[in-house]
Amino acid sequence: MAERVDLVFHNKSIDGTAMKRLISRLIDRFGMAYTSHILDQVKTLGFQQATATSISLGIDDLLTIPSKAWLVQDAEQQSFLLEKHHHYGNVHAVEKLRQSIEIWYATRLSLTEYIISCYGARKGVVDTAVRTSDAGYLTRRLVEVVQHIVVRRTDCGTIRGISVSPRNGMMTERIFIQTLIGRVLADDLYIGARCIAIRNQDIGIGFVNRFITFRAQPISIRPP
Repeated sequence: MAERVDLVFHNKSIDGTAMKRLISRLIDRFGMAYTSHILDQVKTLGFQQATATSISLGIDDLLTIPSKAWLVQDAEQQSFLLEKHHHYGNVHAVEKLRQSIEIWYATRLSLTEYIISCYGARKGVVDTAVRTSDAGYLTRRLVEVVQHIVVRRTDCGTIRGISVSPRNGMMTERIFIQTLIGRVLADDLYIGARCIAIRNQDIGIGFVNRFITFRAQPISIRPP
């Protein structure tokens, strides 16, 4: 395990951006294996705190007015009479539907409440219909592509990579750093006759800063 130096205790809220920086520091200092254990502990802590600090709202927690039982009983009686009149042909089906809505909306809806409820209901139905088919089709295509592939090794053994360099003028230093972080070296990196990084090494912020300082030759990288 790497030596624990320059570590600072943070007693503050950490958002997504700060968490990304923390993970990058952990990978750079301790490597992928140790960082994975740390992230598992962070995940467990997050679920534990989310469960402990959240609330569970039930139907019994909602207070009702004293006359609610009478209103429901009256609405049920009116619905029974309306169904009876419709059965004998005294009320049209459309009129039965309209009166049913009026009966159960005893306090009525304001214009704002009606617009909000209609928008939410329609959006939910449309999103469900559209995204369900997209997700199913994507899953089916992914299964067809990789169903014959069996992963048995952690290293694919490839020697191919993409050569990048901050000297080519095609990208700024900030974009160059973002391109390197999270990738893996596809080949050993030398400065003169001295090897400063070996193949399959994870690229963190510390390695990137050292590489930019030395201004080494173009670096060959690949996804992890």
